[in-house]
Amino acid sequence: MFKGMWQWALSLFIKRYDVTVWFEGDTVIGPSGTMASNRAPKTYHCKRIVKLSPKHIKLVDVDDNKIEIRTVHQVGYDIVEKKYTPPS
Repeated sequence: MFKGMWQWALSLFIKRYDVTVWFEGDTVIGPSGTMASNRAPKTYHCKRIVKLSPKHIKLVDVDDNKIEIRTVHQVGYDIVEKKYTPPS
């Protein structure tokens, strides 16, 4: 009973995030001369977001690895806040 209450209390203060970064992929030129670029997504499971801007992203994943992404072109990103579940 106390273990369940402790895990519930921890879940109020500890946050986890799924950050999906959309990198620029191949650029395709259509028959009318228009340019379109494909986007390639990559998802990171992290416990802390250090810096988040369109050209520079710093994260700390759940294994305490530091992830830093710097790009010349702007990238899109999606952030989903996940509920913390303690390891059993």
